[in-house]
Amino acid sequence: PLLLPNSQNSVRGSSRSSPFNMEAPQQMDNLEAAKTEQQGESRETPKPEIGEPEMEEKVQEEDADNIKISVKGGDISRSKQIMLLDKFLVEMLGMMFFVVVGTGAAVATSTTTNFNQPGWVLSVALTFGLAITTLAYTIGHISGAHINCAVTFGLVIAGACGIVEGLVIFTGQIIGSILGSAIVAGLFNKSNDGTGALGSNQVAKGFTQGNAFLGEAVLTGLLMFVVCEVAVRRRFDYKPAIKLDGVGFNGPLAIGLAVFIAHMVLIPIDGCSINPTRSFGPLVMASARGLPDGSSHWEDFWVFVIGPLVGAGIAATIFLFTKVRI
Repeated sequence: PLLLPNSQNSVRGSSRSSPFNMEAPQQMDNLEAAKTEQQGESRETPKPEIGEPEMEEKVQEEDADNIKISVKGGDISRSKQIMLLDKFLVEMLGMMFFVVVGTGAAVATSTTTNFNQPGWVLSVALTFGLAITTLAYTIGHISGAHINCAVTFGLVIAGACGIVEGLVIFTGQIIGSILGSAIVAGLFNKSNDGTGALGSNQVAKGFTQGNAFLGEAVLTGLLMFVVCEVAVRRRFDYKPAIKLDGVGFNGPLAIGLAVFIAHMVLIPIDGCSINPTRSFGPLVMASARGLPDGSSHWEDFWVFVIGPLVGAGIAATIFLFTKVRI
């Protein structure tokens, strides 16, 4: 008769146990162990805060020809050649649209080759900055949205872009620049082009090639510095569970602002390049259509190639030596 109450209590999960009933302590131990294990799992995998997307675990595997990404929903396999082709195409289109919008705005709003008019400088600089921001959001998930061979060069130095990938992207940029400038030439007759050369870069009167070279190097360095910090550097202090690089989706905003402020400084000096591929296409098409008399565009062209590459290379090297490796 004395065992009955204890047996009933053990079945009900009572915390009391009897020396005559050896099953009750064992059941309680099992319950405590399960509770502890459940608490441990809840601490290890916290639920996302309200408004945060639940991140799926991704595992990337790579072989000679394909890249396989394993996610909770299944496996995705893509050929490396197809992925390079994707990057080539979007960089070509990105550069084409960038040249159409940027140099197109310069040609459309200019009535004189005097590039010191504050309103004109502001409108063109803002257009270039907004164009980069828009295109970076559009193709950044495919190619990284370089849209600038100096940035591509810097990313190769920084270890964020492979050499072959960089060459493929550069080829797309060159073709896109020429196509974009051809479109601008189709939109505006030579008589309607206040810049005189489809928005090509040239050192302005009152400035020297040395002035322009220094400006191009420093402000391309600024752009590359911003790209490395907001889009490449791994952050350890910002939502580490999500494992973001840079500032995540806000990166294009900072990059576009860097392009804008660089143009505000350099347009009166040399039209602002900070992008050799952006300078190449318009100059090729303007040369085919006929450059203005006394033009020094080709004589100054080296400034818009070497200057940006030097600036981007220095900024990328600084990033490389300050990079935290884990």
